[in-house]
Amino acid sequence: MDCVLRSASQPLECPGFLGESVKDSAVVENLLSSKPSCAALLCQTLAHLEELLCMASLPVDVPHIPLLQSVMITLQFCNGLATPVSCLGSRMSRILIGCFRVQRSALDLLGALSQWASDAAFKESVFDILLKYLEGPDSSPTVLKKSFQATFKWILCLCDPPSFSNHWQQTEQVLQRLFLALQKRMCSPCWEVRDSALEFLTLLVKHLRERDGFRQVLFSSEVPGLAEDLLRDPESYVRASAVAAMGQLSFITHLVSNIPAPDDVNNKEEDIVTELHEILSTDSEGFPRRAVIRVFTDWLREGHAEVLKDTEQFVSRAIQAVNGDLDWEVKVSGLELAQAFSAQTLSQPGLAGCPYSAVLSSATRSTRLNESLQIFQRVKLFEFLFGALCDCDRPVAQKACEILLALKAQLCDDSPTDRLGPGGLPAEVHSLAQLETTVRRWMSQAQTNPSGDGNGVSSHEPHSVLLVLGTIDLEGLRAALDKSSDHIEKSPQSLLQDILATVGTLEENEADCY
Repeated sequence: MDCVLRSASQPLECPGFLGESVKDSAVVENLLSSKPSCAALLCQTLAHLEELLCMASLPVDVPHIPLLQSVMITLQFCNGLATPVSCLGSRMSRILIGCFRVQRSALDLLGALSQWASDAAFKESVFDILLKYLEGPDSSPTVLKKSFQATFKWILCLCDPPSFSNHWQQTEQVLQRLFLALQKRMCSPCWEVRDSALEFLTLLVKHLRERDGFRQVLFSSEVPGLAEDLLRDPESYVRASAVAAMGQLSFITHLVSNIPAPDDVNNKEEDIVTELHEILSTDSEGFPRRAVIRVFTDWLREGHAEVLKDTEQFVSRAIQAVNGDLDWEVKVSGLELAQAFSAQTLSQPGLAGCPYSAVLSSATRSTRLNESLQIFQRVKLFEFLFGALCDCDRPVAQKACEILLALKAQLCDDSPTDRLGPGGLPAEVHSLAQLETTVRRWMSQAQTNPSGDGNGVSSHEPHSVLLVLGTIDLEGLRAALDKSSDHIEKSPQSLLQDILATVGTLEENEADCY
């Protein structure tokens, strides 16, 4: 890196890495002057340096300023902007022009060097190089993705509270230029570029949405509108990234004063919620649907305004859409939404798990628990959880079992579970087959006898839910679900069956399938 630095810097401009000349500099210069070895040596060097910078502690101080300069020179060589001052520099400028491998490695290292951004005197030069890569028409999708990642790390450092307020004019100029480049990339004919641009926007908004200046610059650009348009992109990966971006943008639209009037903003927010529900219910690809349910879970956890309007209706509508989905990852994400909702509902003072529960009487606590059960019944939470417990995809059943175990610990007392009514659920459910029979019977009785008349178990009565929850051997089911199928497929019996099957068909088909 010292050779790279000296190949494009005047001797008086930078002291270099070392106090004295390198004895083996001629060997390094020969390797960098050769086309077959130059890119390989630089990639290996840059990768090792990134590993060193990511270590928790180093035995020596990193000369980060000359290292930063040499990385910037490397990137300038790759896009033809460096000015060589030696024969080595001239040869490297011809070898490295357009070299994607070196660009990717150098951008990774440049991102790692952002940890010294506060005391680096080259912030303006760093952003100038990064923005040239983001704006350049010849940047490959992979190089652009690396450029976005490095830019994000440097933007976070630039927007630290001291720098953000003390150097706002510089920050504003960088953000304006950045959003112009982002607009261009969001309209790229290459779907990988559109996807990377949306991922970058999502991270940027997530970390900087509380900064008023950032919000003003963002919403004075066309970026939010373009992100919304990409919800209807023909590529499913892009639609999923657009969903995530709009999920973050929706947190801050009502905080910006220079966009439409409040009524228009509220209508726009409702349109976004409606559109996300439409994607969750009708999109033919799994990626956008998974993104929607993850956004809904984030909204619930962070207290989004649209969720707070009617939390029960929001959760009920979401889990009903997820309940009929055939993608197991969508269902697992829906279960995480249900888990967050149940935790919030049960976190009221006086309920199980709350540190202040001792100050309330047992009668008050019982009332609170009953209210929580009524809420769960209104959103059909237990129907969703029991249905997921019978799902054929093991990750779905495992997640449902985990949630039900947590609910059982908080809702069910230590009383015996043999007090079932004449409807007659079995005293203990030990297997998945028994479980499915039990749940289907319970839900069928709930549909035919929703009010509960003593001849069956009503799913609309909190007490019946506790009876079913206490009846199922959830601990045993969890152990069964956690057990891998390897114990069957790798057993001696299975091996013997394979051998017998092969011998039995040997005359008909002599080809050994193994």
